[in-house]
Amino acid sequence: MRNGRRVIAALSFLLLCCGVHVHAQRVAVKTNALGWLTASPNVEAEFVLGSHVSLNMGIAANPISTDNFKTTFTHFQPEVRYWLNRPMVSHFLGITAFVNNFNMMVKDVHHKGDAYAAGLTYGYAWVLGDHWNIEATAGVGVLRYRQFKYDKGTPKPGAVNDSKTTIAPVKLGISFVYIIR
Repeated sequence: MRNGRRVIAALSFLLLCCGVHVHAQRVAVKTNALGWLTASPNVEAEFVLGSHVSLNMGIAANPISTDNFKTTFTHFQPEVRYWLNRPMVSHFLGITAFVNNFNMMVKDVHHKGDAYAAGLTYGYAWVLGDHWNIEATAGVGVLRYRQFKYDKGTPKPGAVNDSKTTIAPVKLGISFVYIIR
C-alpha cells in the first residue's frame, strides 16, 4: 500500500509540472457515465498542452459498503493524448497509467489490495456545441495487482497472498465534457 501512495505522489508532482505549460483557453472538465452506472463518482480534467497534445487526469472512488457487499476503491488515472485533428475534436491516441486501491467482497471472499497499470488508448470526441462534447474512450495495457484474499469470517493474512500481471482493459468510458474557454 505504501508503494501506491508513492506512485500517486510522483504522478501528481509530474502532472503539476506539466500543468505550467497549459493553454488557459482550452481546459475541459468531464465525467464518465459508465463510472456512474457502477455507483462510482468520478471527475476528469483535460488541459491542452500544444496544437495536438493534451493531458487528461481523472479520479474516481466508490464508497459502497454494506455487510454483504463491499466495493470501496480509489482510482487515479493520468493520460497524455495525441489528437489527430486538434485537441478535443475527433480521433485521439493516448498513453495512460493508473493506480488503484481497492477493498471488495465478492461471494463472501474479501479482496483488499492495489493495482497499477499502463497502456494505450483510443478515443473519439463528438462536438455538440461551443462548450459541450461527448467522448468515447477504450484502452488496453499491462495490469499488475497485489491483494490479500481471504474468506469472510477468517482473519486477514499477514502478507499479500495473491498477485498477478496480465493484459487487461485499462480504460473504458463514455464521458460528458464541458469545455472552459
